[in-house]
Amino acid sequence: MALAIVTAAASLSAQTAAREQLVRGRSLWDQRLSKSAIAALEAAARDRTTAAEAHEMLGRIYMFKGWQQENVFPGWHDEPSYRARALAELRAAVAADPARASAQEALHLAEGFAAAENVDPAPPRDEVKALDAKLESYRSAASAPITDIFAAIEARAKAQADPAPYFTGAQILIDRGELDRAIAMAERGLAASDRFIDENLSAYQMSGKSQGSYARGRATAADLIGWALFLKKDDAAAAAKLEEAARLSQSQDFVNQFHLGELARAQNAPERAREHYLNALSLSGGPPPLRQRATQALSAMPRRASDASFDAWLETELSRRRDERKAAALKSLVDRPLPKLTLTTVDGRPYDTSSLRGKVLLLNFFASW
Repeated sequence: MALAIVTAAASLSAQTAAREQLVRGRSLWDQRLSKSAIAALEAAARDRTTAAEAHEMLGRIYMFKGWQQENVFPGWHDEPSYRARALAELRAAVAADPARASAQEALHLAEGFAAAENVDPAPPRDEVKALDAKLESYRSAASAPITDIFAAIEARAKAQADPAPYFTGAQILIDRGELDRAIAMAERGLAASDRFIDENLSAYQMSGKSQGSYARGRATAADLIGWALFLKKDDAAAAAKLEEAARLSQSQDFVNQFHLGELARAQNAPERAREHYLNALSLSGGPPPLRQRATQALSAMPRRASDASFDAWLETELSRRRDERKAAALKSLVDRPLPKLTLTTVDGRPYDTSSLRGKVLLLNFFASW
């Protein structure tokens, strides 16, 4: 009897642990933390009491990764190697519980994807869109309590673990004058950005894509922190952070260049300010109010008497910078050996570029969006 009780207790404990892993895996996938979600669900799939649910969830994740994740986040690509695994997991779910209608439905959908010539990417999630919209509404709600803003940030971060709510929240807090809180929020965004990329590293397909994503998250955090420090009148610390952001973004971010221009002007360094404002305006994008402020700052700066009208001078300067940027980009690639590239064929197999060494090669780079 004692042995039976011990055995039953051990079985119940194992079932409880498997159920906890299943719940954890679902929660992690809801946040799109795929590596940890898969590890938890694989553990749950080893217990017969949770096998059907875990195999189905794994199949749905692999279906997303194999056919539906193209550009769902910047830099992500479909991973064809997951397609066969999606079908295998969904078939395992049906085998574990033949009456499980949701698994049968998912398997039917995956088989349709496998037979289709192309599959549309997954649409934005309605829950996340609604939470983003709520958080964005606080940009213009000057009287909203700070506690409401924090609640909106936390709700959005809980729904999906990318860094966007922290960075948006940091900017809202800066606009409110809550500078120390903004710095702390930007630092949370930095940690979230690195973790989100780590969890989805395989989705980037090429190391350059993931490194670019790491750099963008770190640059955004550094610029937000630097701007908050500037508003706190800590110019030395602000310069260090804003220049760090410029290095990470390769001076290709409008807002960062504008912030460096404002810092230089505050430090009574008009030549440096002029360069940053011109660099900013030569880049595409940027909020119209900031573009107007940069233009106004330039128009107030002295110029040589021989210069043309301000509008003509500005257009000449911006065109020159754009042409120089284009020439520098081309010069960096022409007549250089093919760098080591990690390539994948359309059917998901790795391709070794070393076999191309010594041959003339035409590479066609394109973006699917």
